[in-house]
Amino acid sequence: MDNSAAYHAGQVAGIIMGLMILLGICVFFIVALVKAISTRRTGWIIAAAVSAVPFLIFFALFMVGFVAGFKRGLNHSSEAAAARRGEPSQLLSATMTPVSGNAVAYQISLPDADAWAKKDSKDPFDYIFSYRDAYIGLIPEEIGVGSPQRIYEISRKNLEARATHLTTTTPTPVEIDSRSWLTYDATATISGIDIKYRFYVYADAHYTFQIVSWTGASLFERDAPVFDRVAKSFKFPK
Repeated sequence: MDNSAAYHAGQVAGIIMGLMILLGICVFFIVALVKAISTRRTGWIIAAAVSAVPFLIFFALFMVGFVAGFKRGLNHSSEAAAARRGEPSQLLSATMTPVSGNAVAYQISLPDADAWAKKDSKDPFDYIFSYRDAYIGLIPEEIGVGSPQRIYEISRKNLEARATHLTTTTPTPVEIDSRSWLTYDATATISGIDIKYRFYVYADAHYTFQIVSWTGASLFERDAPVFDRVAKSFKFPK
């Protein structure tokens, strides 16, 4: 068994053990509460009060998670409805905040940066930023493959290897930070889910950069201008 499988098995065992302990506490709390009410003995009253604490903490955490999930679902529905009505994303007018790269000293800016979740060093990405169901990933490499056309071909081939169905647009030139990039869109079916991507790719003799943005097909038209705004804020290492 490899380390990842062992880690996963440990997680599952830990969850099962935690649930069994919690169930035991809940059962003890109910028994102690019934005994405290029927006998009115101090010992049972104290036992019921003490065992109620973890029960109440769990209930509070459950309610927080439920409310957060409900709000997320409501926000997603609101975003989808706004996208269908053709309303622009609020991120198009939000203040941009720069973020510096990890593996390479590039810089990119996010609108309303505090609203984005951030994961770093998630192979092959240096960063993945997420806002609700929109994602932006940065893949920088200090390896030059020569030209944007070459990294376009590589990025498309990598996506094709993961997708059961793939269509792409013809790459078009775009200038970012005074250098020539290529951008193209891709619609892919991965694990039965339709995902729409927007790629910005660059390569020269020294560096390769990919800015990969994706979201659900129904939200793409709304999120694409945000993807463009973020990508065009890119600054090369000085």
